[in-house]
Amino acid sequence: MRNPYDYYITPEEYEVAAEHGIGHNLLDYRIRNLGWDKNLAITKPPRKSEWSKVKEIALKNNISRTTFNNRRKRGWSLIDSMTKPPLSREEALERANECRCVLTYEQLQQAERIGLKRSTVYDRLKKLKWNMEDAITTPALTRSECAKRSYWGNMVIPLREERMNRRKLTYIAK
Repeated sequence: MRNPYDYYITPEEYEVAAEHGIGHNLLDYRIRNLGWDKNLAITKPPRKSEWSKVKEIALKNNISRTTFNNRRKRGWSLIDSMTKPPLSREEALERANECRCVLTYEQLQQAERIGLKRSTVYDRLKKLKWNMEDAITTPALTRSECAKRSYWGNMVIPLREERMNRRKLTYIAK
């Protein structure tokens, strides 16, 4: 068991740690939370990230740390991730709309003439993986057609007399 005085950090130890580039909070965390030995916690330099090397250049180009890290995770090169300025809100919305547009205005008009909603056509394309022509030209089923195609539409419910004939009577009625 450790001595409680092992967790006390003197002002001189804070100064020595500062000379090694270790801040007040990091030294506290290493000794009190992680349980490091004092000598190791004071002398081992903190890990340097990529961000610390390119921070000044990236901030000049209006790139935040999270944007930089996300770009690096997506496979961007170091130079591109710190120098290419981020998209404006308008540019981002325009790019998203270009990617999302699956149907042209004429195709949507054709589907509406048949009586299909835009969401129905998109569901047929995205979720059901229909081809473009079938998704636009096939009309929606009516309720009665849906009932005929369903599992329950094929069920035959026997008449009461047939059910009574199948039952085994265990008593004799007089």
